[in-house]
Amino acid sequence: MTARLIVFTKDGRKVSQPLAVHHTESSNPELKIVLDTSTEHFSEWLFFFMRDLGGYIETTNPEAVCAALNIPCDEEGIVKVDK
Repeated sequence: MTARLIVFTKDGRKVSQPLAVHHTESSNPELKIVLDTSTEHFSEWLFFFMRDLGGYIETTNPEAVCAALNIPCDEEGIVKVDK
């Protein structure tokens, strides 16, 4: 699965950051933002905050991303891509 957070700089340049779905000890999916040396939890509230600022998520598997964020599959801001 490919997933990335897309945000825009103040001069309008598009920037992307990789995302990954991890499974917790209780087998619940959790979305993480992938950084150079670690991963950090990417929560539902952060998705809505970034979306309100013009960001969105591109993914090959919207259902998995939505399940990890615990949001409906038709939520605005999740964009299906081929690769």
